[in-house]
This record gives sequence, structure tokens and C-alpha cells, in this order.
Amino acid sequence: MSIKGLVARLRRDLDDHEADRTIDALMMIKGVIKVSPVAVGYEADLNRQRVKRERRDKLLSLLDDE
Repeated sequence: MSIKGLVARLRRDLDDHEADRTIDALMMIKGVIKVSPVAVGYEADLNRQRVKRERRDKLLSLLDDE
């Protein structure tokens, strides 16, 4: 099996300085020819809020069932 590329997902959003340092570090890996950042839009924040709300509601419903 041969692999042409990889996708990495970050645990949290990075500020510009952290992003630049991370991109530089990834470019130092042998065989890496391109690293492209993905900008965060308001949709990402809305999705995070939705997931938090759904988890909270699920937890509250589990506690309320007793």
C-alpha cells in the first residue's frame, strides 16, 4: 500500500503565531512538500456550541431519569 498524503486534525484552533510554528514544524518532516491551513469560520464555533448543548442535554436527561 502506498500513501500520497495525510490529513491531520488539531485539538483546538491555533492563533497565527502557533499556526506558523506548526506549519514550519510540519514542513521539516521528510517528504512533506505542502501544508495548507484551514481557516475557521463562524460555522465551526456554532457546531461546537451545538455539540456542547447536545451533550449537556443528554447528560441532564440521564440524571433526570432517576
